[in-house]
Amino acid sequence: MGISVGNKIELVMLDDIIRNEKNKKVYVSKIFDILQGNKLQIAMPIYEGKIVPLSVSDKYSACFYTDKGLMQCNVIVTARYKEGHMFFLEVLILGQLEKVQRRQFYRYICKLGAKVRVVSDEEYETGVPDVEVISEDDLEWNDAKILDISGGGAKIYQRQFLDKNEIVKLKFILAVDDFTFRFSLFARVLSSVHVQNHSEIVEQRLEFMKITKEERDNIIKYIFESERRNRAKEMGMI
Repeated sequence: MGISVGNKIELVMLDDIIRNEKNKKVYVSKIFDILQGNKLQIAMPIYEGKIVPLSVSDKYSACFYTDKGLMQCNVIVTARYKEGHMFFLEVLILGQLEKVQRRQFYRYICKLGAKVRVVSDEEYETGVPDVEVISEDDLEWNDAKILDISGGGAKIYQRQFLDKNEIVKLKFILAVDDFTFRFSLFARVLSSVHVQNHSEIVEQRLEFMKITKEERDNIIKYIFESERRNRAKEMGMI
């Protein structure tokens, strides 16, 4: 699994990360046992010197300090209890553990259709396509699939290999409940690798460039509303 008993954990409430709150509360804990079914027994966390009884069903981003570096995943609190003089939480690991560095924005896992195309330096500087067209839709776009998205960038699958630092335009729609947001954003390629066992597919990590505050806020709003809806489904409310 990559983590072990005794590893220190930092927990940050998922809603605070999605909103990109500047003053996020960081709760410190430690793994006491690794349980069956992808669950962990951890100490009731401490904040500002006090034990904090986190609520069952709340979701957190968990950062584990391991011998191999920082590992991150999301967890949900499934139980809390007392054994002897110790207070514990039981948490369920959601998704896969990943080796990460500190991130500014929360990444939302998704599967969304998108379009992508490479742009020239001139178009990036001026915002005007090199080819004169009535609509940007008339340009040549490649089909892509967004696998995760944040206020800072996205991970996509497509069929065209692109060099690191190349600039592209990514076009996509985010819709949840009554919210529909359309985007056509410049992005820089951070990495580009062929998918194992699917050499015709390329995974690319993109960093949004020249993104406005309104555009970033709308992405974060979409993520927050999607997470809220997913949580309501899990609780059987919708």
